[in-house]
Amino acid sequence: MACKACQVMCKHILNRKSRLNLNRIHEVQVKLIVAQMIQIDRFALYLGILVDLRIELDS
Repeated sequence: MACKACQVMCKHILNRKSRLNLNRIHEVQVKLIVAQMIQIDRFALYLGILVDLRIELDS
Protein backbone atom coordinates (compact mmCIF):
# COMPACT_ATOMS: atom_id res chain seq x y z
CA MET A 1 0.00 0.00 0.00
CA ALA A 2 2.79 2.42 0.88
CA CYS A 3 4.50 1.65 -2.42
CA LYS A 4 1.32 2.57 -4.33
CA ALA A 5 1.04 5.85 -2.41
CA CYS A 6 4.67 6.62 -3.21
CA GLN A 7 4.08 5.95 -6.91
CA VAL A 8 1.06 8.25 -6.93
CA MET A 9 3.02 11.01 -5.17
CA CYS A 10 5.96 10.65 -7.57
CA LYS A 11 3.62 10.79 -10.56
CA HIS A 12 1.93 13.91 -9.15
CA ILE A 13 5.28 15.62 -8.56
CA LEU A 14 6.50 14.78 -12.08
CA ASN A 15 3.26 16.06 -13.63
CA ARG A 16 3.56 19.30 -11.68
CA LYS A 17 7.18 19.75 -12.77
CA SER A 18 6.19 19.09 -16.38
CA ARG A 19 3.50 21.79 -16.18
CA LEU A 20 5.99 24.21 -14.62
CA ASN A 21 8.48 23.43 -17.39
CA LEU A 22 5.82 24.00 -20.05
CA ASN A 23 4.92 27.31 -18.43
CA ARG A 24 8.59 28.31 -18.40
CA ILE A 25 8.99 27.36 -22.07
CA HIS A 26 5.92 29.44 -22.91
CA GLU A 27 7.33 32.43 -20.99
CA VAL A 28 10.61 32.20 -22.88
CA GLN A 29 8.80 31.94 -26.23
CA VAL A 30 6.75 35.04 -25.43
CA LYS A 31 9.88 36.96 -24.43
CA LEU A 32 11.58 35.95 -27.69
CA ILE A 33 8.59 37.07 -29.75
CA VAL A 34 8.49 40.42 -27.93
CA ALA A 35 12.23 40.88 -28.47
CA GLN A 36 11.83 40.10 -32.17
CA MET A 37 8.97 42.60 -32.49
CA ILE A 38 11.02 45.31 -30.78
CA GLN A 39 13.89 44.61 -33.15
CA ILE A 40 11.54 44.76 -36.17
CA ASP A 41 10.03 48.02 -34.89
CA ARG A 42 13.50 49.54 -34.50
CA PHE A 43 14.45 48.45 -38.00
CA ALA A 44 11.20 49.85 -39.41
CA LEU A 45 11.85 53.13 -37.59
CA TYR A 46 15.38 53.18 -39.01
CA LEU A 47 14.07 52.55 -42.54
CA GLY A 48 11.39 55.19 -42.05
CA ILE A 49 14.03 57.75 -41.05
CA LEU A 50 16.11 56.84 -44.11
CA VAL A 51 13.09 57.22 -46.39
CA ASP A 52 12.24 60.58 -44.81
CA LEU A 53 15.83 61.79 -45.27
CA ARG A 54 15.84 60.74 -48.92
CA ILE A 55 12.56 62.51 -49.57
CA GLU A 56 13.91 65.66 -47.93
CA LEU A 57 17.18 65.46 -49.84
CA ASP A 58 15.39 64.89 -53.15
CA SER A 59 13.12 67.90 -52.61
